[in-house]
Amino acid sequence: MSDVTFLVEGRPFYAHKVLLFTASPRFKALLSTKPTNDSTCIEINYVKYPIFQLVMQYLYYGGPESLLIKNNEIMELLSAAKFFQLEALQRHCEIICAKGINTDNCVDIYNHAKFLGVTELSTYCEGYFLKNMMVLIENEAFKQLLYEKNGEASGQDVLQDLQRTLAIRIQSIHLSSSKGSIV
Repeated sequence: MSDVTFLVEGRPFYAHKVLLFTASPRFKALLSTKPTNDSTCIEINYVKYPIFQLVMQYLYYGGPESLLIKNNEIMELLSAAKFFQLEALQRHCEIICAKGINTDNCVDIYNHAKFLGVTELSTYCEGYFLKNMMVLIENEAFKQLLYEKNGEASGQDVLQDLQRTLAIRIQSIHLSSSKGSIV
């Protein structure tokens, strides 16, 4: 009963245009560029098959509740959600990343978030950096993030982002404490 086939890693994935057309602007664009016939086939080269399955499972089941996401898949799923413009799935992935952040993976999560332009997650990572600065200053990956100029994010940019995040947090503390006092 499917009317569109995606070819992912050389394997077919059968779907329904009506569901995908309304799912996101990206799917709408993918489906609109193909002629309308019974055997529409769209090749997807930038997503692994298991990740594409998770995206489709999310769409067909109407949310992330049914997804069984492995730890090593979350960053790829975040990338796919961003690419396919599935904001709720993207947000779900960001929350999983934030809940699973630790001193071993915080730099990878931050770099990935910055690369994708996922500002809420990158800001969360900056807060994590500030909160755990004493431990992270000994972390080799964190030192490279701060001091290397040709990494994914330059050290100067990271320091400016940390300064901005710190200023916002100080300002919010100041505002909340001044609301509690009588002037």
